Amino acid sequence: MKITKHRDLTLVDINKDQMLVISCDSSGAIGNKEKDIVKVSPEVTGYYATQVSLMEILSLGAEPITIVNTLSVEMDDTGKKIINGIKKALEPLDFDMSSVITGSTEENFPVIQTGMGITIIGIVDKKNWERPYTQAGLLSAVVGIPKIGDEIIADKNSTIMNISRLLELKEKEYIKEILPVGSKGILYELEEMAKTNNIDFQLEKNINIDLKKSAGPSTCVLVSIEEDKYEEFKNNFSIPVNKIGRFVQRAMK
Repeated sequence: MKITKHRDLTLVDINKDQMLVISCDSSGAIGNKEKDIVKVSPEVTGYYATQVSLMEILSLGAEPITIVNTLSVEMDDTGKKIINGIKKALEPLDFDMSSVITGSTEENFPVIQTGMGITIIGIVDKKNWERPYTQAGLLSAVVGIPKIGDEIIADKNSTIMNISRLLELKEKEYIKEILPVGSKGILYELEEMAKTNNIDFQLEKNINIDLKKSAGPSTCVLVSIEEDKYEEFKNNFSIPVNKIGRFVQRAMK
């Protein structure tokens, strides 16, 4: 059994035909409890925490098989509401949630601040899978707008990514790789995409999006896309698309 890392994911080769893909995320001080900083319903907390890990799993081409929630809150009623949010995030995938969701809650002590973790395990059939990759000559673009905290609630899902939109991206053959953006910002993920593909990038001179702002629970994704399809894609997708540069060959040292 071989275990490797791919960016934030852990890959486990369990046999010659199958590979497990493991992703995780956490959330703290976001909810409706006394000491929470960002005040939202527990359903919203569960939804967006799940979205982060789920996007990472799906972007690599794995199928989720287990969702583990580790909730630092009581089951009744905050935990139940968080789990409802988790289920809502999974709805676009259309599978039996009762068999894939498991977890634990805090029943020993009263909790005054919301905290949770989530781990998603996916599986890849290696015979029918090709790892997404980016090569020199492709454009780099950001789909969605980086937002965090109360900005996400105010957005009302008008400019940010969600699971349904990610599934749309995966259907487009001219999009070669998708990388969800998190708290480290777009530029960090762009550097990661270039590094893992052994290439480099050149940024556009005029970029109308903050490359260093946190995207919170993956409110935007970085994609590599064929140049001749970019304008068509930008003009027809449901949320903003911004070109930020081009991938190029890495200079020899």
